[in-house]
Amino acid sequence: MASHRRVSLLITILILAASSFACQLQPGNMGDIPSPPGGPIVVSQEAADRLKDNFNREMQEASTGDEFRLFITNEELTSLVALTLQDSGAVPLLDPQLWFTAGRVYITGTFSPSWPFRFQSLIVATAVVRDGQIEIGVEQAQMGPFPFPERALDSASQSINETLAEMQLSLDINTLQILEGELQVAGTRRALEP
Repeated sequence: MASHRRVSLLITILILAASSFACQLQPGNMGDIPSPPGGPIVVSQEAADRLKDNFNREMQEASTGDEFRLFITNEELTSLVALTLQDSGAVPLLDPQLWFTAGRVYITGTFSPSWPFRFQSLIVATAVVRDGQIEIGVEQAQMGPFPFPERALDSASQSINETLAEMQLSLDINTLQILEGELQVAGTRRALEP
């Protein structure tokens, strides 16, 4: 009986300690997670639809052999990602913010794997064109105060690039620029081999 009480007391203490730790990781305590320039990016269905429409139009035009030019704004990408995550529920990331600045893509949000844990999260990545394909390099990632090790960043970059390579099979990217508030991509569409 005394052993059962000790185990119950230990479990209670662990739960209280974990809850206390989780409370310390709330957004107000994460001063080193950057915010989008100009404040939070507003999510709208209109912006997400505009990105989808622009992408489809550019791919249609490129199918005739013309060059495509796709311009993606902070608002469009944030809206598309936020609404997709909301609909799918596949990734427990709340209030995602994605923006382009200083040649990098920033992604922040609250990662909430299970109650009561909530971590302000950050991913900083670069994108370049290599051999007609977009390649992503994850430079920094952290969840709450915990940075991801270099090995994990390399692995994430590799996984992203493998997925991108499959998606870009028929595209030959010429130009990619990460400007303030906008990503510009240009290229052509290759004819698919039978």
